[in-house]
Amino acid sequence: MDPVRHDFLKIVFLSSGQGFLVYPKGERLHADKGNLLVIPPDCEHCLEDGPNTPTNLYVLSIRREVFEVAALDPALLPDGVLQLTAQEVVNTEKAVRRLLFEQSLEGPQAGARVVSMTLRLLTQLMDLNNEPAYGRMDGNTAPHAARSDPSRPARTPSSIARMRAYVQDLDQHFFEATNLDDAATRLGISRRRFTQLFRQVTGSSWLAHIRRLRIAHARRLLVQTTRTVLSIAFECGFEDLSTFYRAFKREVGSSPNQWRTDHSR
Repeated sequence: MDPVRHDFLKIVFLSSGQGFLVYPKGERLHADKGNLLVIPPDCEHCLEDGPNTPTNLYVLSIRREVFEVAALDPALLPDGVLQLTAQEVVNTEKAVRRLLFEQSLEGPQAGARVVSMTLRLLTQLMDLNNEPAYGRMDGNTAPHAARSDPSRPARTPSSIARMRAYVQDLDQHFFEATNLDDAATRLGISRRRFTQLFRQVTGSSWLAHIRRLRIAHARRLLVQTTRTVLSIAFECGFEDLSTFYRAFKREVGSSPNQWRTDHSR
């Protein structure tokens, strides 16, 4: 691509491939899968694919007004190519998918949620620039201690109640990378008990339910947006394109491209 200059901050996440961030004076910074590129406003630059390794990029463009509203100083952000830890890559993918999901929703709250999540990402990037150690982009917060009467035993929701809440929550988190063992650990029950309760609540297996939610969202995006099939696969929680194609055809009976052709408005 030709050199460009923007009046907004640009954050680029490489979900696959290799490439280079190139500055006007010829400086070329290598970028690999999982890296985060932070490009300040008014910085002339261009992005180049690596040889035989085209990149798949997700770009977050942040206007100056966002910094002004939050009283954030853009100079506190790191710039260039950031090499994240394995856990930070997972959390960044989660954040990008969440932002894309929120943008696909309608309603007056969608924009506010996107801005809120963007500000959270910015503050985490500032932490990386101000402290030498990585590992803070985990999205976790310390649990608040519940106020209770110490003389009374704590009341814990039943396993079936926790499962119903978990299933309901999946409607907003189906695109996140997880597995059955992690889900069972989250509810504090064994894998076997989790499987039994999940089927009791939903009538299907955990994997089949997750797949249906992901494919349902993919069908909406194929019709309502012009995003590439690769982008939609990533956004819906699939780690590679072949798995997405197999799951889509198993669920729908046709390929994603054929579905888009048949149902385009």
